[in-house]
Amino acid sequence: MTDSMTDNSTRAARRRAARPATGIAAWPLWQRITLFATAGVVVVLALGTLADLGMSAGKVHPGVTVGGVEVGGLSPDKAASALEKQLTAKSKEPVTLTYKDKTWPIKPADLALTFDYASLVDSAMSVGRSPSIGTSTLQRMAAWVGKADLAAPVKVDAKKLDKVLGVVASDVDAAPRDASVSIEGTEVKVLPSANGVAVNRPKVSARLLAAFIASDRRVPVETVTASVRVTDAAAQEAKATVETMLAKPVTVTLDKKSWEFSAKEIARLIAFRTVESSASATSAVQTASATSSDAKWTLEVFVSAAEASRTVPAKLGAGIGRPAVDAKFKTTNGKVIIIPSQDGIGPDIDTLATDLTRALTRDPAQERVVVLTTRTAQPKRTTAMARDMGIVERISTYTTTYSSGAQSRVNNIHTLGDALDGKLIGPGQTFSFNGYVGERTASKGYQEAPAIVNGKLVPQLGGGICQVGTTLFNAIFLSGLPVKERHNHSFYISHYPKGRDATVSWGGPDIKFVNETKSWVMISVSYSSSSITISLYGTDPGYEVTSKTGPFTNEKPFRTETIKDPKLASGMKVIMDNGVKGRTCVVTRTVSKGGAVVRTDNFKSVYRPKAQVVRVGSKPVAGSGTSSNN
Repeated sequence: MTDSMTDNSTRAARRRAARPATGIAAWPLWQRITLFATAGVVVVLALGTLADLGMSAGKVHPGVTVGGVEVGGLSPDKAASALEKQLTAKSKEPVTLTYKDKTWPIKPADLALTFDYASLVDSAMSVGRSPSIGTSTLQRMAAWVGKADLAAPVKVDAKKLDKVLGVVASDVDAAPRDASVSIEGTEVKVLPSANGVAVNRPKVSARLLAAFIASDRRVPVETVTASVRVTDAAAQEAKATVETMLAKPVTVTLDKKSWEFSAKEIARLIAFRTVESSASATSAVQTASATSSDAKWTLEVFVSAAEASRTVPAKLGAGIGRPAVDAKFKTTNGKVIIIPSQDGIGPDIDTLATDLTRALTRDPAQERVVVLTTRTAQPKRTTAMARDMGIVERISTYTTTYSSGAQSRVNNIHTLGDALDGKLIGPGQTFSFNGYVGERTASKGYQEAPAIVNGKLVPQLGGGICQVGTTLFNAIFLSGLPVKERHNHSFYISHYPKGRDATVSWGGPDIKFVNETKSWVMISVSYSSSSITISLYGTDPGYEVTSKTGPFTNEKPFRTETIKDPKLASGMKVIMDNGVKGRTCVVTRTVSKGGAVVRTDNFKSVYRPKAQVVRVGSKPVAGSGTSSNN
């Protein structure tokens, strides 16, 4: 029984051994070893990752740095503090931009430089926390071996950065020089092109900002070539065109008149303009797909209408048509009359320039004749425009008188009155006496006459103009319009209104007022041999002007200057120039409209003392002094 059971067990074992193996057991030994080893590594990594997650929970993964600052193992708050402290310290020194022998030190404050610390901490905290387990594991492994240094980009004010780069560019950039054509007489030359240079702003900007947390604080300024638009070849083509235009004269005709323009005259009319056109394409598809890189610049040659307008009419003479006449304003007894404008007829210079260009660029073998056309010449100020200006009534007027005996002074008053008469001030514009009248010179008709210079009356070119200035100021004063500038004379002059005189000089004191109305204002001047009247015309703003003249205050005595005169008997005195006391006066102007005060102005005049000049005789009287015996 026992032997039988043993034999059965043996047979069963043999049958099992005879069956083929399945599953992992069927794998070769080396594969099973690899599998178990890999599984072991995975288990170890998984356990390590779990342990790593536990160690860095709520903190930056160990080994992470930001801009070279160690923040691994720190909480977000501590990481932010560390970054703020160390990045601020690293970036506080200036970075120097260099180009050849030039340097530009750039301070952090020049760019309002700072860091987005919250964003930097978020980036640091994200290391090892990727949604992808594989990516997260690789990031953590990199951190453990010191391969997790994150960038720390700086933040700057874009306008300040652009300003800094602009300063550098102003010293570095050199504009390209296009090829051009010069004409001297009838000789035509090509002036060759030259490429320029420009700061490569994107690269310089990136390197500059990165350098603020780098060890190397010097950044070379990179440049790019600034290419020309008009090449030498394009200029050569233009030169050939000019030579064709100068090959022979051209004749301009009108009815039975004709004028021949020589090569030299044609040359003075020639101008050039740079024109961009697409490069020629061999098919419609190529033309439609042409890019900016296909752009071609040419130098177009033409007869300048502007230059022709300056020079051609003189050659044609005055016998062609008639000039246009502007509408004018005439004032009589406070009324305004508009003298209508007149259209003119003159040569059509624009069309002539186009026709000349077409004729001169044709084959020189063809006839060069251009027919001159005429057109209506419009006045600069039409009657309708004059009506729209709103100059319809007198706003204010003032008259001052003077002696008719001082002929040079009277001449200057009249000359200046003519220069001032008819001046127009647009709505909102500021009138300047010096700006509108210009310098008073002998070539304009001004003569020498007594004028106040450094507190004394001395002969000066244009003496007497302050008579006009004072008259104008009082017209402005009574109009109620705002006065921006007015200066009193250096000493008090009694025949002018008390505290309401005004002095002017070229390059010095001026009279200025603002036309605050919605219409134009015109200055009208009339004069006689002993008086001048200045009026302002426009649309009356409806101001009521009242004034109060204060008493003289702060009076100061004048000094007396004596001049010995050997021609006067001893003891005799002759006053050459009366003295005038110094004093101060304030005139208050109140401008009202509809019962409401619009403005109140105080015009303060501070007059200096004017010295009295006395001639004292020093000639001995007969019979006085020592006697002699005969």
